[in-house]
Amino acid sequence: MRTRLTRFWTFSITAEFLLLVIAAQGSAQTKLEKLHVGYSAQAGSLAPIWITKEAGIFKKHGLDVELLFIPGGPTAAAALMSGEVPFTVIGGPAVVSSNLAGSDLVMIAGIVNTFAFQIVTVKGISSYQQLKGKRLGVNRYGASPDVAARFALKHMGIDPKELTILQLGEQSTRLAAMMAGQLEAAVFLPPITTMALKQGMNVLLDLAELAADFQITGVGSSQRFLTQRRQTAIKFMQAFVEGIHYYKTHKPESVNTIAKYMKISDVEAVGATYDYFAPKIVAQKPYPSLKGIKALIDLAAHEKPELKNISPERFVNMTILKEVDDSGFIDRLYR
Repeated sequence: MRTRLTRFWTFSITAEFLLLVIAAQGSAQTKLEKLHVGYSAQAGSLAPIWITKEAGIFKKHGLDVELLFIPGGPTAAAALMSGEVPFTVIGGPAVVSSNLAGSDLVMIAGIVNTFAFQIVTVKGISSYQQLKGKRLGVNRYGASPDVAARFALKHMGIDPKELTILQLGEQSTRLAAMMAGQLEAAVFLPPITTMALKQGMNVLLDLAELAADFQITGVGSSQRFLTQRRQTAIKFMQAFVEGIHYYKTHKPESVNTIAKYMKISDVEAVGATYDYFAPKIVAQKPYPSLKGIKALIDLAAHEKPELKNISPERFVNMTILKEVDDSGFIDRLYR
């Protein structure tokens, strides 16, 4: 009898120990790597990063991501340089400017590789020349909307000195300023464009129709981080491209996420945002555009001619995305 009890307790203790070991192994395997990831604007073009987070795809790839809103490209670039934020959805102009100033920031993915901005005007302004002497709102000087505004003015044949360009923060603030009579024009994206049209305003120019190569928005990081923590970068990129797939194939869920992050309840406007970006502008394989980077360099070279011969390859690191792509991971998502 005593022998049986001894065997029973021995078996029970051994089984309990094994269960604890298995539980500990499972916990170790499911432990998530914490990351701060930034985004520099509350704009529909940034939807893929929000959706990757909200759909749980970062966690699926072993990452516990906290998204941080860091307004404006230059500020977001500074956060990348600090090392506290290893990845940020950011405007191409901010990365190029920072790199030219001596940082090691690069684009590792492209989200919007063309001018997907719209110049919206108040009632009564329906021609380019009517903009002269007026006030045009952007978010911050040097950020993507500001660069887009100056590109648009060049296309219109207007010198930026012939009007006043004001930095007023996010799109909702610019729209409120137009409605209050404090601006005559602003740079917008859907869903704000849709909301502006409902107020009787006009789209004077849709820059996307010009199909110009320009690295407007993408994912930025530092060469230092990509070298030191390459496997983390691979996991991030796998999650991000899977998030893009989810974005393209789950419209209702994506629209809800866009509405949440942009704090907009207008269903029609949010739906217009999705329809503008998801089908065509955001690519399945989000490589940065070397032509788009070259356009940014050429823009900077207007003030500093010595920059004209700098190679656009300096400002990108495509090796992370290429490794994910070459593995067949992206192609399998769309089968």
